[in-house]
Amino acid sequence: MRLSGLAQRAQVFDVLRYRDFRLYWVGHAFSVSGIQMAMVTQWWLIWKLTESELLLGSLGLAEALPAVFLSLFGGVVADKVELRRFLIILQLMVASALFLLATLTATEVVEVWHLFAFTFVFGMQQAFDQPSRQAIFPHLLDRRDLMKAVSLNSIVWPGTRIFGPAVAGIIIDRVGAVAGAPLAGAAAVFYLASLAFLLFGFFMSLVRVPSIERARGGNVVQDIGDGLKYIWRRRLFTLLIGMTFMGSFFVSSHMGLLPVFATDILNGDAATLGTLFAVGGIGSLFGALVAASLTNFRRRGLLIIGGAASQAMFVMLFAASSSYGLSLVLVFLAGIGFSIFSVSTQSTLQMLVPDELRGRVMSIWGMTYGVVMPLGRAQMGASAGLFRTHMSGPLGRYAGAPASVILGGVVMLLFVFLGVGSSRRIRSLDPLELEARDPAASRA
Repeated sequence: MRLSGLAQRAQVFDVLRYRDFRLYWVGHAFSVSGIQMAMVTQWWLIWKLTESELLLGSLGLAEALPAVFLSLFGGVVADKVELRRFLIILQLMVASALFLLATLTATEVVEVWHLFAFTFVFGMQQAFDQPSRQAIFPHLLDRRDLMKAVSLNSIVWPGTRIFGPAVAGIIIDRVGAVAGAPLAGAAAVFYLASLAFLLFGFFMSLVRVPSIERARGGNVVQDIGDGLKYIWRRRLFTLLIGMTFMGSFFVSSHMGLLPVFATDILNGDAATLGTLFAVGGIGSLFGALVAASLTNFRRRGLLIIGGAASQAMFVMLFAASSSYGLSLVLVFLAGIGFSIFSVSTQSTLQMLVPDELRGRVMSIWGMTYGVVMPLGRAQMGASAGLFRTHMSGPLGRYAGAPASVILGGVVMLLFVFLGVGSSRRIRSLDPLELEARDPAASRA
């Protein structure tokens, strides 16, 4: 099935007829492009400066630490503040930090601790940014088009991943070669990423947000508790968010080790790394369009289980491959599985969560990217270093990054088939039916 045919069938682009959502979405796409470029450049720099899987994975820990303590608080803030102005301030914050990092890199005084410091600041910003984005966009369009909006938002990450990391890799190689300074290319990418965040802030300044009922009463601890209790008392929410956490920790976090695969296993360079990201992004975009075209598919649970299992399986096969061509095919297929799983899960949650709790509930779901995935990258980096140091004999060429990624895939497959897959509630999940019933119907 062609990409254009899927897009036509899904009709996800129809929601761009809403002016304010269109402005938000374009700005969102710019900022996510900046994140993609900055992320791959950080990983490239760390690997070039240290050649340490442990430090490469530890970048994830630096991002996760502030998010661990601030993500739930960020959800409370998203339910209380004026979201448009708050998002503009957050974009200015990360743009300034990127500009400083770019300048340090351009003058070749950048050190490893600078990268860790920026990642820590970025983790703080994301703890507030992600729940605020999740809370504001449903108010920029008619609720009957919410599912399309969720699907279109879900396309942004894989769509920008097609060109963002690839552009970063090309700039790193080409600008560095022309300038005769190996770090000049990385600095150029950081400057470009800073501009991308400024553009999102500009587009948000043009958005007209309707009056939104803000949460009232209670202190911060009580507000956080309300969000946690809402999820805990609804078994469906617990299962979906838990499954998302597992996939992020044990499977999706393999991306933090892609610099190792690109250079040591596939004998490539920064452009190779960018290509791996880009092809994975193409797969993710294709998978997002497939999921969007199946909005009215009544067995959503099968999509969630199948997407999670296929991603884990193809990531494991990628880790075992030493062929560049085969590796590209496998990251493409893994991207399809990831998006089918992610879009189906997120759209189900957005459909069922009440507006007054949206910021808090989606901030917990958002910990997938701000906390769980960075922690997953940290554990993968640590285990890869241990495997390479202590198991190089028994594991042979699989010692290091391949063994770490394969082990994560095995854990996820066991969880999918022996855990969540055995739940009839998930296998027969039909969010359209649940939305039509009383909210209490989603409780265990």
